Amino acid sequence: MSTKQDMAVTVETVDVAESTQVAAVDVSRLRSYYELTKPGITQMVALSTLAGYYLAVPGDFVGYASSLDNWLHFTATMAGALAVSAGSCVANHIVERDADARMKRTSSRPIPAGRISVPSAWIFSAVLTVGGLAALSMTNMLTVVLAIITWLSYVVVYTPLKRKSSLAVVIGGIPGALPFAGGWTAVTGSMDPVAWSLFAILFFWQLPHFYALSWMYRGDYRAGGFVLRAVRDDNHIALGIQTTITSVLTLLSAMVPTILGVTGPLYAVGAGILGLWMTVEAVRFSRRGTNAAARRVLLTSYAVLMGVFLLMILDKQ
Repeated sequence: MSTKQDMAVTVETVDVAESTQVAAVDVSRLRSYYELTKPGITQMVALSTLAGYYLAVPGDFVGYASSLDNWLHFTATMAGALAVSAGSCVANHIVERDADARMKRTSSRPIPAGRISVPSAWIFSAVLTVGGLAALSMTNMLTVVLAIITWLSYVVVYTPLKRKSSLAVVIGGIPGALPFAGGWTAVTGSMDPVAWSLFAILFFWQLPHFYALSWMYRGDYRAGGFVLRAVRDDNHIALGIQTTITSVLTLLSAMVPTILGVTGPLYAVGAGILGLWMTVEAVRFSRRGTNAAARRVLLTSYAVLMGVFLLMILDKQ
């Protein structure tokens, strides 16, 4: 092979390597932006909005979705709810960047790790939020208002309150629960008793879920400067009692949709069993106070929520 051919091959190899490196950087950056949306929370918002919407649809969902207008309405609801949720999560990352940098569990997040700049994150949050509200405007004004309350209560109230009061956990249940009700109001346009019952299920469910999480990572939360019950009390008894009480309230609120006639007996029995399961795990945590017991509450709470959503879909009346 001639020298010119050798040089050509070398240049081509360098070009390929540089292209591959650029592509890898782009993929990494996209992953960082995706991480800013807190995919776990966004997925929960998607499932709760879907369940609320499905329950509100009159008659058969397949027949309902066969209409182009209805399909567009459903798509706008889901896309809007996801975008607003993602926008609020990005804003939360920005506001908590200093605390995240001090906690082992969160120090590698995109902003404290320097992968995404604060101005870029604000632009991303604004685009998601405004785009989400624009999509929800195709539903009704009530659902738009609920989305705005969700964003503000999460970013403006809950996020800074975590450094001042343990009541922040209770306040944080509001933005977490509103998307469930929002799925219902997108169809009905009314914050009626059913909407409130859906809100209550997710509101109470979040409390034992987060109490368990806060106990498992209490050292990290202490380092981050958060004022939580798990951080302030080395004794787990008070937190265990709160976890048990809120698990019972989750169980009771899960019965209300059947009382109101939107779900049937299969749902009631299944949701009751799931609620009892979480309550048993909460009692075990209140007695033992170990990280392993807290983890069982956390994992059980995920199974309970997924089970409730599935049962609602299977036994809609």
